[in-house]
Amino acid sequence: MGTLGKRVTKKSKTDIAQKKVISRDHSKINIQFEISSSSNEIERFSISVLKSLINNGIPPTPDNFKIYFEKLLDDKSLDFQRKIQELLEFEESNYSENRVEIEKDIKEIFVSINSIIKVVNSIYKNIRLIKQLSSETQQELQDNNNSLIVKNVAMTFKDKLDKFVASIDKQLESLKDKYQKAGENFKSLESSTIFDTRFGVYNKRYFIEQAKKERQKILKFHYESTIVTIQVKDSVLKQLPYQKDKIFLLRIIAKMLLKTSRRNDIIAYFGENSFILLLRHTNLENTKMACERIYEMLINSNIILNDVEVNIDIGIGIAKIDENIEIEESINCALEAMACSGKGKDIYQICKYEGKK
Repeated sequence: MGTLGKRVTKKSKTDIAQKKVISRDHSKINIQFEISSSSNEIERFSISVLKSLINNGIPPTPDNFKIYFEKLLDDKSLDFQRKIQELLEFEESNYSENRVEIEKDIKEIFVSINSIIKVVNSIYKNIRLIKQLSSETQQELQDNNNSLIVKNVAMTFKDKLDKFVASIDKQLESLKDKYQKAGENFKSLESSTIFDTRFGVYNKRYFIEQAKKERQKILKFHYESTIVTIQVKDSVLKQLPYQKDKIFLLRIIAKMLLKTSRRNDIIAYFGENSFILLLRHTNLENTKMACERIYEMLINSNIILNDVEVNIDIGIGIAKIDENIEIEESINCALEAMACSGKGKDIYQICKYEGKK
């Protein structure tokens, strides 16, 4: 996260007199700051974020500060959130977003290479046709009582053309090998990608990787995070006759999920018309409220595709990341819970770990 507010000068250091008073109460640290009235709202908010981290026993690392900053920002006024958003747009530099752009570029380059190969292949086919034509012409000349000069010209033409085609054959064989190698490299690269370009969110592999890391943090620092699975019901997609419209609908829903999520939440496409969310530092109660907001947003959306008004129905499953449960089991449990929710049922279902520990 970029630095917020103005750069600290000698004058501002004297203006902001910070006095730490440390006391222990049931293994928690209570830190109080004394800030002059000249401090702005962002500075006071940042200090409250730091206090919240320490009081909850969370190491005040940059990543944790960012998570709590965004979490506590939800409780601030819309005007204050807008000011923060404007600052972040100018100052934030996100490695994952940069990597996503690189992956997009690489895939576009690969598409271009593939197009070039197709063009070259067409040229090769044309050359083969010329070679065939030459052979047929030579046969015709041999069958006729034409002069020796004409036959010699035809033979010379064929020899030169054969050499040219042989050279092209070698070049294309080399090009084919390079193309296959590029394809292998691309597959290797694709196995390490983090982004699903169809829907503009992270992919399944990256989500599982990050969820596992989150569980390791929970094991060490003992806080709460949750997993949410969201699936668009088959009855919704059956309203759309064309596959491209179904993909477009899922893309719209992905954008809506991104819009309503916190910047540090992870949203991924999980396959089978479902999305999966990792809500860091979020307990079950707050997760329930988030799911209710998501449900109302999607259900009340007015989406029209090819003159078809789509009636949205979704299932939502919730699983608390448990120290004693592997991430794959938590995800499967959320998926099972998701199947039992939707219109005419509960808005969401919470994973029950009975018999799984």
